[in-house]
Amino acid sequence: MAIRRVTVLGGGNGARAAAADFGIAGHEVVLYELPSFAAGVQQIAEAGAITARGAITGVAPVLVEADVGRAMAGAEALIVVVPTMYQVAYAEVMAPYLRDGMNVVLMPGSLGSLAFVERLRRMGRLPDITVSEIAALPYATRITGPTEVTVFGRRRYAASGVFPAVASERVMPILADLFPGIHAMANVLEAGLNNPNPTLHCLGVLMSASRIEYSHGDFYYYEEGMTPHVCQAIEAIDAERLAIGAALGVEVMSLVDTYPTMGYGPRGDTLWSVIRGVSALNGIKGPTEINSRYLTEDVPIGLTIYSQLGRRLGVGVALMESVVALAGALLGRDFVAEGRTLASCGIEGLDRDNLLEYVRTGNR
Repeated sequence: MAIRRVTVLGGGNGARAAAADFGIAGHEVVLYELPSFAAGVQQIAEAGAITARGAITGVAPVLVEADVGRAMAGAEALIVVVPTMYQVAYAEVMAPYLRDGMNVVLMPGSLGSLAFVERLRRMGRLPDITVSEIAALPYATRITGPTEVTVFGRRRYAASGVFPAVASERVMPILADLFPGIHAMANVLEAGLNNPNPTLHCLGVLMSASRIEYSHGDFYYYEEGMTPHVCQAIEAIDAERLAIGAALGVEVMSLVDTYPTMGYGPRGDTLWSVIRGVSALNGIKGPTEINSRYLTEDVPIGLTIYSQLGRRLGVGVALMESVVALAGALLGRDFVAEGRTLASCGIEGLDRDNLLEYVRTGNR
């Protein structure tokens, strides 16, 4: 394993877990957070380290850098670990400092690589870079102290697609040192569709909406919300995600297979039989209100682009479209207008073959 210089952009649960993971492994880690949230990482800056407990244990040396240009300079990988609805905002922040040969990595992605690249293109600031997507956040984690993160579970391996796919050999050796055993996916479409959160979260929250509001924050999604019939409905919407992958000829892992494959839980014939054996999810509270990322992120950024892509490919996505509409009605928002779309990803009007060629070469 080569020692890498890596910059983690973001300061939340996943960003701190990633910084700790890389630092404990011996890599040189720089952490950057936007000025509006910089106070949250001030104690990490003073301590010069993040302590990890649980599935990852140790003290990781971390340098907090307040200037984004200095934070990015010299990094072999720029790991953006923020809620997916902020990825395009980070493209704008990073754009002036991106140079040929740099490697941006979104974790997770939900087809954010396409939105990231399209935003740079519209700004006229698209150098020769790679933009990769880690299919899903590899950690089940929460911040448990000003300089501490607890990792309840860690995926057995990470998987990533690269945009453009022809440049995969440029970045995958770096990612292999950061995520030992990482699986190289065919392209970013495969990576984006392998984020299970949109089909795991959105419909389940809608079906538990009254319980979430009645509990006044005392709600446990996986223990209370994932009942046998709710799990059955979630499998139905997940089947639409799998059908989109099949139409594109890429491998998409079902929710039923995800947990055992990633080392989180037992194998089973149904989501219900699997999810009740995932100990890493036990005791994780939330969402505490309907207006939470389970809907405000996973509907506009996940289900919106998934459903539009499915409709473009001729795949039935009635459940996805229904959840997008119902979530919008529930929260009084137009999730299609504000969400990640074919247009914002720069792929509107592309048929299947042209889309696959675009993600392979970067040329439309």
